Amino acid sequence: MTDDADLVPEPGAPEPGLPGTGTEPPHPAATARRRHPLVIAASVLLLLVIVGVVLVPQYASGVRALESFGSISPSLVLAALTLELASLLCYSALSAEMIGPPTPRFRTLLRIDLTDLGIRNAVPGGGATAAAARYRFLRQAGVRPENALTAATIQLTGSNLALGALFALGVALSLRTFSDNLYYRVAGIAVLALLAAAALAVWLLTRHPARSVTAARAVARRLPLVTEAGAESFVRTLGGQIRLLATHPRRLLVVVVLSAANWLLDAAALWVLLAAFGYPLAFGPLLTVYGLGTIVAMLPLTPGGLGIVEAVMVPALIAFGAPRGAALLGVLGWRLLEYWLPLPLGLAAWLSLRRGSSRRRDSPGHPPE
Repeated sequence: MTDDADLVPEPGAPEPGLPGTGTEPPHPAATARRRHPLVIAASVLLLLVIVGVVLVPQYASGVRALESFGSISPSLVLAALTLELASLLCYSALSAEMIGPPTPRFRTLLRIDLTDLGIRNAVPGGGATAAAARYRFLRQAGVRPENALTAATIQLTGSNLALGALFALGVALSLRTFSDNLYYRVAGIAVLALLAAAALAVWLLTRHPARSVTAARAVARRLPLVTEAGAESFVRTLGGQIRLLATHPRRLLVVVVLSAANWLLDAAALWVLLAAFGYPLAFGPLLTVYGLGTIVAMLPLTPGGLGIVEAVMVPALIAFGAPRGAALLGVLGWRLLEYWLPLPLGLAAWLSLRRGSSRRRDSPGHPPE
């Protein structure tokens, strides 16, 4: 058995991937793997079930609710669009803070982030492809390899932690809404229990990494499509990310603040669109429904959670008392801004970055952006 000390760097030794160490972690593209055919088949089957069981029955209500489009205030639509764009700007500000010097121009980072988001929304499980593209463009913009990867690690981990905290807050605030409903009480308690389990897992990964690796390998032996080496690599990488955040308290604070702003502005866009269709949602239910839909979107089943997010959020809103038509049109309107809008923006950003790369290749003396 490997002792815990074997998994922790020697005192004073540079941690792999930290800025300034000169250690270059593996390229993100090296970690990309093909999706297993069973996963692809399951994703397609799940999408068909969702469309047939959840979205099609909502179609009639949606058609009736379309009549309310003419009464929507253009100022509310503009407000939702502004909030969505502000959310994207917050994410790029987070990128600028995490990368450190030499930092590319903000407009360059914004185009890189839009390209990243566009790929994630266009490709099922496109995280690895988006990470490889992001890494390549950051390198072309003059970012050191270790800074590019470390920034991505801290940014993604901190952003997901902030989302989890907001979701937990929403669940806690919404429990009283369904105090007489046993189903929702049990569901809410289950969510909080999962978050507590995640906190325990973080403690184990940071305090007892060797035992965590041993447990992960033992679980992998009993699961199909999972190798012991893959499980160990995942646990080691996750533990390293958590320790990386813990050793950078200032960056952790910035990550939390900007990540929370990114999520809250996006959630506010959803609230505005629901209000435009006549149902302003309370803060607790808003965070619950938004957090649930955003977490589901991260599952590598369909591009950007297409179909799955809508199938989860619309019934959740109806359960919180939203009229069926308002819930459907509010979610679809929000997805138009949150999911579909980044696709053409991401394509335009990608083309712009490619043109910039071509110009730099034609002019060797041209400094990076």
